[in-house]
Amino acid sequence: MKLFSFSLALVLFFQSEAQNAKSFVEDPEWRNFEIMAEYLSDGSGKWTGLNKNHDPSNDSSPEAFGLWFERPMPTLMTLRIVAYMGDTVRVSSQGVFSWHPIEKQVIHVMSDVGNGYSDGISTFPNETSFISTMKVFRPDGATYDHRDENFIVSENVHRNTSFGKDEQGNWIERGNWTWTRDPEGG
Repeated sequence: MKLFSFSLALVLFFQSEAQNAKSFVEDPEWRNFEIMAEYLSDGSGKWTGLNKNHDPSNDSSPEAFGLWFERPMPTLMTLRIVAYMGDTVRVSSQGVFSWHPIEKQVIHVMSDVGNGYSDGISTFPNETSFISTMKVFRPDGATYDHRDENFIVSENVHRNTSFGKDEQGNWIERGNWTWTRDPEGG
């Protein structure tokens, strides 16, 4: 009887998993997230963007920044943002993009070395772009809105533009980056 109960539980579990997987595949937001997550984490999963504001006379001024993506499971993508300063690599923030199965959207949460925190939603309107809209919380009690628009340019290049809000609540550009995929093993 125990073997029968265990076998039945196993069958029901796998049927449930198959139904869950099927509902994911049919959701366009999920499918676009999956394509983008595979693209970003493929190969080394690491991307480098030169710091346009690098000050060579300042040892603490990063020469470049890195985006390190990993996909440990289908519904989760992790992101570590690092600063390259000479031979030193420093983590500046870390977060996750996680598929919410009920809300049918991607939740984006980040923490940074300055003890800041941000959370929001990332939308994936198509296979080549995504937009993260976040609320940023600083330890001193300050908060502000932040948005990143990301676009695939080619197999090994993607761009993003960052926005903040002005006093009237309008989104204004704060900067843009071009990211190049690091070679595997790099």
